[in-house]
Amino acid sequence: MAGSKETPRQRMIGMMYLVLTALLALNVSKEILHAFVVINDGLESTNRIFEAKNSTTMNQFRQQMAYDPEKTKPYFDRAQQVVDYSEALDTHIEALKRHLITKTAGYDDNTPDSLFALKNIKSLDNYDIPTSILIGSEPSTPVETEFSAIELKGKIEAYQSSLIALFDQESDTELIAELNEGLALTEVPKPEGGIEPWETGNFYRMPLAGCITNLSKIQADIKNAEADALKALFQNIRQNDFKFDTIEAKVIPQSSYVLQGEEYKADVFLAAYSRTEQPVMLTGTYDSSANTFDVSDSLLVESGLGKISIPTQSTGFKTYDGVIKLKKEDGSYQDFRFKSDYIVAAPSATVAPTQMNAFYKGLKNPVKVSAPGVASENISVSITGGNSIRRTASGDYEVELSNNSPRNVEVVVTATMPDGSQRVMGRSPFRAKPLPKPYAKIGDIESTGRMTANQLISKQGIRALYADDFPFQLNCRVGSFKVDLKYQGSFVTMESRSNRWTQQMETSFRALPSGTRLTFYDINAKGSDGVRHEMGPIVVIIQ
Repeated sequence: MAGSKETPRQRMIGMMYLVLTALLALNVSKEILHAFVVINDGLESTNRIFEAKNSTTMNQFRQQMAYDPEKTKPYFDRAQQVVDYSEALDTHIEALKRHLITKTAGYDDNTPDSLFALKNIKSLDNYDIPTSILIGSEPSTPVETEFSAIELKGKIEAYQSSLIALFDQESDTELIAELNEGLALTEVPKPEGGIEPWETGNFYRMPLAGCITNLSKIQADIKNAEADALKALFQNIRQNDFKFDTIEAKVIPQSSYVLQGEEYKADVFLAAYSRTEQPVMLTGTYDSSANTFDVSDSLLVESGLGKISIPTQSTGFKTYDGVIKLKKEDGSYQDFRFKSDYIVAAPSATVAPTQMNAFYKGLKNPVKVSAPGVASENISVSITGGNSIRRTASGDYEVELSNNSPRNVEVVVTATMPDGSQRVMGRSPFRAKPLPKPYAKIGDIESTGRMTANQLISKQGIRALYADDFPFQLNCRVGSFKVDLKYQGSFVTMESRSNRWTQQMETSFRALPSGTRLTFYDINAKGSDGVRHEMGPIVVIIQ
């Protein structure tokens, strides 16, 4: 097979391919076999170029679909069929090449892909196995099995028929002739004279190097036919309805204001415009009920892009309408309406140490919530993990965590937009933590200290406190404790069922001589979260 329109590079590869095929028929040295590696590499490079070219054409189709889907769709659908037919046949040939290499080189499923490159194969001159797979033992009656040349021939003929069926037999005669010629499975001349069938001439007693190169050449012909078909279909869209001479990639974000935790989303597409015929672009207000457009501003247009500049005087959610008037070949204009929105927010800053980003169980944790550009009354706040959050004032909330709260919770802020839609403005993660363990204290003594008996009695009991750097002022009360002391030669243990000294304790403390050592222990307290704690002992030495 040979394409009807080839570049000089393709023609050079084709000539080398024919010369090497003739030399193979003369049973020349292995250097000629390795020369096929060079030809095959060139063909595979050409195929990649075709793939890029055909991909570009399909991108142009998609651009036209976005611009005028009604007119483009019939041609786009046929173009997609061309791509599907071509990919199916190319995939089969690629599988056939891999099958031939696997069987001839003795590979298996664990063989690295790099060893399938023709330059890395040791058995390039083996023709017995490729011939057995593709033709069989009798060239006059080729086998019709999977991965045989007869099967491949049938798939090529079906591909050719499928492509031609997509075009009009009367108006697309030139393209159909090119497809018939480029995909023709012609008989092959024998070196000794005469001709033989396509499948025998291309694959019978052909070494592996020649078989793989032949298949790469067929893939090139297929991609060339695909390119011709796509080009013909694209030309039928009548691109001259509007004058375009430049195509650029453009990005349109779904929102021009994105909070941390949300996804930034944008549409990326190819935009076409004319550098000499600029469109007219206007902004204003569109009344859908009356189908009227009240113009407020005319935009400066550069390189097909309208430059919108809107002063911001107030915060909040803003929308605007617009129209692009594009001049057609007949001098009339076609209107393309657009609408967009943005958020105006007052300058603000929030400073929060990440290590303190936590809520405590058993407390009413205060938290402030705001969404720049959105009024407080249009904000709703929720929290995960079966916990509760309630508004206490404008922008102020209280969070209460259940004892079964998961370790991590999330506060979700949702705003009601002017059109009534709901938009998640942010998600803030917090750690759910139990209250810290309190500590016991007698006067200023936390673990060991000295005081007089009168001073000890004046303290009235034991206090339970949270650490000074804990940000909440909470109540924690001692519920019971014990004290050991030596009194009048006896070892005495006394117990209180509250946080205060008992009458027995006060009487004993008054009689204590200097140097007496008292040990307060089994100090139990109940925190604000209802959790009971046993705190460390305190030793007081009487002065």
